[in-house]
Amino acid sequence: MFKHILIPTDGDPGSKRAAQVGIELARQLKAEVTFFHAMTEFAHASAVAELLEPPPDELLADAQSHAAKLLAPLRRMAKDSNVPCHLESTLSEAPYKAILAAAKKAKCDLIVMASRKRSGIAKLVLGSVAQKVVGNSSLPVLVVN
Repeated sequence: MFKHILIPTDGDPGSKRAAQVGIELARQLKAEVTFFHAMTEFAHASAVAELLEPPPDELLADAQSHAAKLLAPLRRMAKDSNVPCHLESTLSEAPYKAILAAAKKAKCDLIVMASRKRSGIAKLVLGSVAQKVVGNSSLPVLVVN
């Protein structure tokens, strides 16, 4: 059935639950997983911003460090379940596009991800990354609540 599952994470409790579900599914199917984080923490530097924020290289290093901290516990969870895993992260202003690109790059055949339950104005303005992934993916997507 499924041989390679992409599990995006942003570090929130819903993402951890999705990781647990994805790992268990991979264990049962004898599949591998790729954990993925779209680094959106990177700020664009401008002349004014350079006076107020660290240089872009420092911001990038911070984003990469943050991604590594988010992904490390997931690697341990997979290892504890004897599930082969890979860790990936990339800079992105559009996380759903980065998720789809990561799934393609890793040749995944399923995406397991959390849905952040936004409501009201936040849902209208920000939308849902999960909704955008589902709406634009050619792969099956399992959304974990």
